Amino acid sequence: MLLEATAALMRERDTLDVSFADIGRRAKLPPGLIGYHFGNKEGLLLALLERDVQWALSRGDALARTACSPDEKFKRHLTGMATAFLHTPYYSRLLNAMTRDTPPERVREIANRLIRPLVDAQSAIIDEGVAAGIFRPVDKMLTYFAVLGAVEALYCSRFILGSVFGIQNIDRALHEENAREIGGLLLTGLLKV
Repeated sequence: MLLEATAALMRERDTLDVSFADIGRRAKLPPGLIGYHFGNKEGLLLALLERDVQWALSRGDALARTACSPDEKFKRHLTGMATAFLHTPYYSRLLNAMTRDTPPERVREIANRLIRPLVDAQSAIIDEGVAAGIFRPVDKMLTYFAVLGAVEALYCSRFILGSVFGIQNIDRALHEENAREIGGLLLTGLLKV
């Protein structure tokens, strides 16, 4: 309940700055339970990141076992990433905040647990597509960052969405249209000409 309350507050307020008191009120639990269960705010936020990544990783594992073409897997991968950012628009900001002033060995540990599996899953889809003659060879690191930037932009730019485009909430239709558009743009860039 504490994790869900934290996530809901960060989504609604579009900020990482949520207090123990606010989290406790939202969860209808004493804020002291955060320290009891997670040690401190960093422990709470790390547990939240792990929870959110586990959802994405379980979908990635299922996708890897799916018997479909690499281009279809890539589209599903992009849709899954878009869905993850719909639910956790704070993910990249939180990950950056958690690693900014952290010792290098801790950063490596977080990266290996929370980022490397996603990078490896995307790389495997690309390798499969190249081997099948569907995708052209690409720099997988740069492709990861291009995908990440394209996928998270809509969900992490609520200020721009509201002030420039007059859209206050991302509904299901906009989310699905975004996933299709990203899929079309990025997949076209991967296809062998």
